[in-house]
Amino acid sequence: MVKFLGTENLKVEIKELIKNSSQELVIIVPYIKISKGMYSALKKCNDDDVEITIIYREEKMASKEKNRILKLNNLNLFHHPNIHCKFYFNGDTLIVCSLNLYEYSEKNNREMGILISRGYRRGFNLGYFNDTLFQDAIKEVREILTGAEHEKICNQQNKSKFSIDIIKTETEQIQDIVDQINQFFLNKSFTSEKNENEEWILICKNYFDKVDVEFQGYNYSERIAIKINIYSEKVKKVYKKWISSYDEFEFRGFKYYWNGYKKPIYLYRDYNYKWSEIADTDVEFRKFKQGIDLIISKYRRVLKTC
Repeated sequence: MVKFLGTENLKVEIKELIKNSSQELVIIVPYIKISKGMYSALKKCNDDDVEITIIYREEKMASKEKNRILKLNNLNLFHHPNIHCKFYFNGDTLIVCSLNLYEYSEKNNREMGILISRGYRRGFNLGYFNDTLFQDAIKEVREILTGAEHEKICNQQNKSKFSIDIIKTETEQIQDIVDQINQFFLNKSFTSEKNENEEWILICKNYFDKVDVEFQGYNYSERIAIKINIYSEKVKKVYKKWISSYDEFEFRGFKYYWNGYKKPIYLYRDYNYKWSEIADTDVEFRKFKQGIDLIISKYRRVLKTC
C-alpha cells in the first residue's frame, strides 16, 4: 500500500513507524535536533532492544544534541558528507519525506511524504504491495551506508562485520534462512532456488535416496513438499499400498495429503496442535524435521513391501 502524508499525518506516522519497530529501525536525515516527543519514541525503541541506526549529514549536528542521542545504548550512528534525503524504515513500513528529525521542522514547516507498507496495519486492510519498491529502497540505503563513516556501533553488533537485517538483499535474507535450517538437518543440506513460478523454494535433493524435500510458501513454512523420484510403476505400487490405510492426521502436529502417485506428498501444520504456542523459530524447524522424518520412515517401510 502507498499512502500520501500531509504535514500532520506525516508527524503521526513517523512516530507510529518508530513505535512499531520490533527489531531494527533505520533513519536517514541530514539534520538532527530531536523534539521531546520524538526522543521519547526513540528512547522506548532503545529500551525495547530495537537496534537503531541513524545516518546524518557530516558536521550537521551540534555536540549537545549528539551527546543526547549517544545515550541510546542500542544506537548505531553514522555520518555521510552528502545526505539530503529523509528516510524512515522499520522493515515493514518505510516513509520517504521532506521532514528532518528536527524540532523546528516538526513544529513550523509544511511537510509531505509517502508511506509504503507491506501488508496489514492498524485494523484495516492495506493489501499486499509489490516488494520491488522495498528492494529498490534497500539498495539505495545500502549504498548510502557503505559511503558513510561510523561514529558509534552498538554492543549487539559484531564489530568486525556490521549488518542490518532489514536492509539485507532478498538473496542474503534467503541465505540466512537456509543457514538456519541447515543447523537442524546436519548432513541434509538445503539450498535455495526459484521454481517455475519464479518463487523461492528451499530444497534438499536426495534427502533420502531419490526423494527430494522442499520448504515452500510464505516464509518457507507454509508447507513441505516431499517428492519421490523413483520410476512410475514402482511409485504407483507404493502409493496404492500407502493410500489403503491413509490418515491425514496420523502424524501428531501435522496433516498431510498425497493426491496421486504423480504428485508430491504435501505436509502441513495441524493447527489443532499447539503451533501457536511455539514462539521459537528453532523449535519450529525441529518440529518440521520430525514431521519430514516420520513421512520418510513410513515411505521406507512401505517401499520394502512393494
